[in-house]
Amino acid sequence: MVKNKVKFFKALGDETRLSIVRYLLTKDFCACEFSSMTKKDQTTVSRHLKVLVEAGVLKYKKDGRNIIYSIKDNNVKKSLIAFGIEGIKHCCQEELK
Repeated sequence: MVKNKVKFFKALGDETRLSIVRYLLTKDFCACEFSSMTKKDQTTVSRHLKVLVEAGVLKYKKDGRNIIYSIKDNNVKKSLIAFGIEGIKHCCQEELK
């Protein structure tokens, strides 16, 4: 149980992953959209998405050829908000535009 929590918070300890999570707090996104949002190449984005899925932060579903990512569930979303991720979203509102 403690290892899972460590993995969860460790996954959020990277600027790119934190940015991905911040975007996903607003709505679900296709994996292909994160490259332009984060200004990282697709390989790097894919690696970060994998870390977030393995840590239990995100889930994904296939929609034809696209992979759609979202926050794993409402409990995870509530945890993210409780730990200040929502505050980061408001602090950095300019980046979302």
